[in-house]
Amino acid sequence: TDPSRLLIFSVSLGTNDSAEEGTNGCPVTPEQYYQNLKTITNQLIADFPGCKIIYQQPIWYSPNTYNSSRYLATGLARLQSYFPTLKALASSYSKTNPGQVFMGDTQAFKYFRKHYLTDLDPEPGNAGTFYLHPNKKGAVVLANYWAEAIYKKILKE
Repeated sequence: TDPSRLLIFSVSLGTNDSAEEGTNGCPVTPEQYYQNLKTITNQLIADFPGCKIIYQQPIWYSPNTYNSSRYLATGLARLQSYFPTLKALASSYSKTNPGQVFMGDTQAFKYFRKHYLTDLDPEPGNAGTFYLHPNKKGAVVLANYWAEAIYKKILKE
């Protein structure tokens, strides 16, 4: 495959879905998450038949995250409940659409859980200072995790 002619969709969804309240449609169960992502994936495949799709696991956020939306520890637990679902969906496409849909990064969650003080922005919230969004350093780290996954799963083949 000529990488200059390859259309790659790198997809990371789940943070807003995991909120207890405040984001559109939340909270989303793992079953709903699976179906929503499957609908998006099917549409991408229909609209761009030769594309490659890589699922990037969502990253960690602090268990007191509560801005205009309420996430908290329950939301963080829900976010992590999506991880096996994400892997299962990627696995199902490996059978129905071999070489087209891949599981990407699964390590950034652990990294940000450990390095949130240096790599996520501290933000004032309704339950104290929370950490949700990567800062400049964290954005570079996240980009490297995602790029490495794209390279290993799609471009290196």
